Amino acid sequence: MEKATLDTARQAGTTLANLSLAQRAHWLAPAEEQLEPNEATLRIMVRSARLDGAWNVWPATHAEVARLLDPDIGTEQLVEDAFRVNDSAQADNPRHTPTHLDSGRITAHLLCHWGLSADAGQASRDAAARDRAFRDFAGAVEVARAFYLGARVADANAVSAASSGSVADSSRT
Repeated sequence: MEKATLDTARQAGTTLANLSLAQRAHWLAPAEEQLEPNEATLRIMVRSARLDGAWNVWPATHAEVARLLDPDIGTEQLVEDAFRVNDSAQADNPRHTPTHLDSGRITAHLLCHWGLSADAGQASRDAAARDRAFRDFAGAVEVARAFYLGARVADANAVSAASSGSVADSSRT
Protein backbone atom coordinates (compact mmCIF):
# COMPACT_ATOMS: atom_id res chain seq x y z
CA MET A 1 0.00 0.00 0.00
CA GLU A 2 2.80 2.44 0.88
CA LYS A 3 4.63 1.70 -2.37
CA ALA A 4 1.46 2.24 -4.40
CA THR A 5 0.81 5.52 -2.61
CA LEU A 6 4.35 6.74 -3.24
CA ASP A 7 4.18 5.63 -6.89
CA THR A 8 0.90 7.51 -7.36
CA ALA A 9 2.34 10.61 -5.72
CA ARG A 10 5.43 10.51 -7.93
CA GLN A 11 3.32 10.03 -11.08
CA ALA A 12 1.32 13.11 -10.10
CA GLY A 13 4.53 15.06 -9.54
CA THR A 14 4.08 15.17 -5.78
CA THR A 15 7.42 14.58 -4.18
CA LEU A 16 8.92 16.28 -1.18
CA ALA A 17 11.48 17.93 -3.47
CA ASN A 18 8.68 19.39 -5.63
CA LEU A 19 6.88 21.01 -2.70
CA SER A 20 7.65 24.54 -1.61
CA LEU A 21 8.70 25.31 1.96
CA ALA A 22 5.26 26.80 2.56
CA GLN A 23 3.54 23.64 1.30
CA ARG A 24 5.72 21.40 3.48
CA ALA A 25 5.09 23.67 6.48
CA HIS A 26 1.34 23.43 5.86
CA TRP A 27 1.24 19.62 5.82
CA LEU A 28 4.04 18.66 8.22
CA ALA A 29 4.46 19.51 11.88
CA PRO A 30 7.78 21.18 12.69
CA ALA A 31 9.17 18.00 14.25
CA GLU A 32 8.37 16.10 11.03
CA GLU A 33 10.53 18.30 8.79
CA GLN A 34 13.43 15.91 9.47
CA LEU A 35 11.57 12.77 8.41
CA GLU A 36 12.91 10.57 5.64
CA PRO A 37 11.38 11.87 2.34
CA ASN A 38 9.19 8.83 1.70
CA GLU A 39 7.72 8.94 5.22
CA ALA A 40 7.09 12.67 4.92
CA THR A 41 5.42 12.17 1.54
CA LEU A 42 3.18 9.42 2.94
CA ARG A 43 2.06 11.68 5.78
CA ILE A 44 1.32 14.47 3.33
CA MET A 45 -0.69 12.10 1.15
CA VAL A 46 -2.76 10.88 4.12
CA ARG A 47 -3.36 14.39 5.41
CA SER A 48 -4.28 15.85 2.06
CA ALA A 49 -6.86 13.18 1.21
CA ARG A 50 -10.19 14.10 2.70
CA LEU A 51 -13.84 13.83 1.90
CA ASP A 52 -15.41 17.18 1.26
CA GLY A 53 -19.03 17.76 2.18
CA ALA A 54 -19.72 18.60 -1.45
CA TRP A 55 -18.77 15.13 -2.61
CA ASN A 56 -21.55 12.78 -3.55
CA VAL A 57 -20.11 9.82 -1.65
CA TRP A 58 -21.96 10.49 1.58
CA PRO A 59 -24.42 7.74 2.44
CA ALA A 60 -28.08 8.39 1.82
CA THR A 61 -29.52 5.31 3.53
CA HIS A 62 -28.86 3.28 6.64
CA ALA A 63 -27.71 0.37 4.47
CA GLU A 64 -25.08 2.59 2.82
CA VAL A 65 -23.88 3.77 6.23
CA ALA A 66 -23.36 0.23 7.52
CA ARG A 67 -20.05 -0.25 5.73
CA LEU A 68 -18.71 2.94 7.36
CA LEU A 69 -19.51 1.80 10.89
CA ASP A 70 -17.13 -0.30 12.93
CA PRO A 71 -19.19 -3.07 14.55
CA ASP A 72 -16.27 -4.02 16.80
CA ILE A 73 -16.52 -0.72 18.68
CA GLY A 74 -20.25 -0.21 18.29
CA THR A 75 -19.96 3.03 16.34
CA GLU A 76 -23.67 3.42 15.74
CA GLN A 77 -24.51 2.89 19.41
CA LEU A 78 -21.81 5.37 20.52
CA VAL A 79 -23.23 8.04 18.22
CA GLU A 80 -26.78 7.37 19.42
CA ASP A 81 -25.62 7.55 23.04
CA ALA A 82 -23.83 10.86 22.45
CA PHE A 83 -26.90 12.42 20.89
CA ARG A 84 -29.12 11.04 23.68
CA VAL A 85 -26.87 12.79 26.25
CA ASN A 86 -27.08 16.03 24.24
CA ASP A 87 -30.87 15.79 24.08
CA SER A 88 -31.08 15.13 27.81
CA ALA A 89 -28.88 18.13 28.63
CA GLN A 90 -30.99 20.36 26.40
CA ALA A 91 -34.22 19.02 27.94
CA ASP A 92 -32.95 20.16 31.36
CA ASN A 93 -32.11 23.61 30.00
CA PRO A 94 -32.68 24.73 26.40
CA ARG A 95 -29.42 26.73 26.52
CA HIS A 96 -27.41 23.60 27.33
CA THR A 97 -26.49 22.49 23.84
CA PRO A 98 -23.17 21.46 22.33
CA THR A 99 -23.25 24.74 20.40
CA HIS A 100 -22.68 26.62 23.65
CA LEU A 101 -19.76 24.49 24.86
CA ASP A 102 -16.48 26.27 25.45
CA SER A 103 -14.08 25.39 22.63
CA GLY A 104 -11.19 25.47 25.12
CA ARG A 105 -12.64 22.48 26.98
CA ILE A 106 -13.12 20.56 23.75
CA THR A 107 -9.58 21.48 22.69
CA ALA A 108 -8.16 20.16 25.97
CA HIS A 109 -10.22 16.98 25.58
CA LEU A 110 -8.93 16.33 22.05
CA LEU A 111 -5.32 17.09 22.97
CA CYS A 112 -5.52 14.63 25.85
CA HIS A 113 -7.20 11.87 23.83
CA TRP A 114 -4.82 12.34 20.90
CA GLY A 115 -1.75 12.26 23.16
CA LEU A 116 -0.67 15.81 22.37
CA SER A 117 0.70 18.16 25.00
CA ALA A 118 -1.34 21.20 25.98
CA ASP A 119 1.34 23.42 24.49
CA ALA A 120 1.41 21.64 21.10
CA GLY A 121 1.67 24.23 18.36
CA GLN A 122 -0.94 24.81 15.70
CA ALA A 123 1.03 22.92 13.06
CA SER A 124 1.20 19.82 15.30
CA ARG A 125 -2.49 20.11 16.15
CA ASP A 126 -3.43 20.46 12.49
CA ALA A 127 -1.22 17.51 11.52
CA ALA A 128 -2.88 15.31 14.17
CA ALA A 129 -6.32 16.40 12.96
CA ARG A 130 -5.45 15.71 9.33
CA ASP A 131 -4.19 12.26 10.34
CA ARG A 132 -7.75 11.67 11.50
CA ALA A 133 -9.35 13.04 8.28
CA PHE A 134 -10.29 16.47 9.61
CA ARG A 135 -9.42 19.56 7.56
CA ASP A 136 -7.59 21.07 10.56
CA PHE A 137 -7.71 21.19 14.34
CA ALA A 138 -10.44 23.85 14.44
CA GLY A 139 -12.60 21.58 12.25
CA ALA A 140 -11.98 18.66 14.60
CA VAL A 141 -13.07 20.78 17.57
CA GLU A 142 -16.34 21.61 15.80
CA VAL A 143 -17.03 17.96 14.93
CA ALA A 144 -16.08 16.81 18.44
CA ARG A 145 -18.47 19.38 19.93
CA ALA A 146 -21.44 17.06 19.25
CA PHE A 147 -19.73 14.18 21.06
CA TYR A 148 -18.08 16.00 23.97
CA LEU A 149 -20.87 15.59 26.53
CA GLY A 150 -21.25 11.91 25.69
CA ALA A 151 -17.50 11.39 26.03
CA ARG A 152 -17.53 13.12 29.42
CA VAL A 153 -20.36 10.88 30.61
CA ALA A 154 -18.54 7.78 29.30
CA ASP A 155 -15.31 8.88 31.03
CA ALA A 156 -17.19 9.48 34.29
CA ASN A 157 -18.89 6.09 34.04
CA ALA A 158 -15.55 4.38 33.38
CA VAL A 159 -13.97 6.07 36.42
CA SER A 160 -16.99 5.15 38.54
CA ALA A 161 -16.87 1.53 37.38
CA ALA A 162 -13.12 1.34 38.02
CA SER A 163 -13.58 2.79 41.49
CA SER A 164 -16.40 0.39 42.30
CA GLY A 165 -14.35 -2.52 41.02
CA SER A 166 -11.31 -1.60 43.10
CA VAL A 167 -13.44 -1.23 46.24
CA ALA A 168 -15.08 -4.57 45.57
CA ASP A 169 -11.72 -6.18 44.83
CA SER A 170 -10.17 -4.78 48.01
CA SER A 171 -13.09 -5.99 50.14
CA ARG A 172 -12.45 -9.55 48.96
CA THR A 173 -8.89 -9.66 50.21
